[in-house]
Amino acid sequence: MKRGKKISIVVPIYNVEKELDRCVQSLMHQTYKRIEIILVDDGSPDKCPIMCDEYAKQDERIKVIHKKNGGLSEARNFGLNKASGEYVMYVDSDDYLQLDACEQLMASAKDDVDFIVGVIKEVCGDTITYQKRTNLESGKVYDAKEFIIESIKTNEFYAPAVLNLYNRKFLLDNKLYYKVGYYFEDHQILPRLYLSAKKISYIDYPFYNYIIREGSIMNSLNSKKKVDISLTIWREWFETLKTVKDKGLQRYMYGILVRYYLRNSRVRKIKGWKIPGMGFIFALKYALNMKEKIKVIIYTLAPDLYIKNE
Repeated sequence: MKRGKKISIVVPIYNVEKELDRCVQSLMHQTYKRIEIILVDDGSPDKCPIMCDEYAKQDERIKVIHKKNGGLSEARNFGLNKASGEYVMYVDSDDYLQLDACEQLMASAKDDVDFIVGVIKEVCGDTITYQKRTNLESGKVYDAKEFIIESIKTNEFYAPAVLNLYNRKFLLDNKLYYKVGYYFEDHQILPRLYLSAKKISYIDYPFYNYIIREGSIMNSLNSKKKVDISLTIWREWFETLKTVKDKGLQRYMYGILVRYYLRNSRVRKIKGWKIPGMGFIFALKYALNMKEKIKVIIYTLAPDLYIKNE
């Protein structure tokens, strides 16, 4: 257990004065003490900048960055570049951690592991769900290929950046920064993140409390800009996956791309295959199972019906 290693916790902050104290208190009171907390004030128009400065007075481990508003991706990138810890976490400012989150994650932080994946507790009002891996062994170190394939098999290839504890050197060496100006940035980076990794560990512990609140960026998904960005992301996925040399791994990654495309087409009312080279024949070939092949056929022949009834 690498108790001597430092964790840098990067918190982008914008317009969350009602939620911010809950988040920061959960970080300041971690049972694992060797942390630095990087609060990135992304030009927040409310009381958050003042609150951040007050937190820094209370705890010497807190660093505050005040910057012009540039969005979540830019704020995370700023935080990563300022981090000094051997490990990095991203925490959204309207969420919070279990008090032993860092301690539990560090139990799997072996030197050859690129990142550790945990469990998210997703809270939407009175409804609680979990983003977890049901077919992976807690504490085991996996080759990245095995981790990816086993996650895809059970439809548990999750995107949130906050799900992981990262080796900072791994992020920097592979230039794993978030693209500025994108919505859905966690999906955009997903294939680059996993295809860059060699070793991944899993801990079956819900360390992260993800709070779904009204007014979040995800509540209005169908504006033209967001639809265009989502299509750009899937196009980037497609081009990235073309370069995967391991054909077995590539097949599964193509399969999850088809699954995500269908799912997002339903949510965002996208009708038809919009990615050059990724049409009906491709989707039918790489769909992960018979049920999804049927979805491909219905979506191709009757997109309105698929979007309405799926």
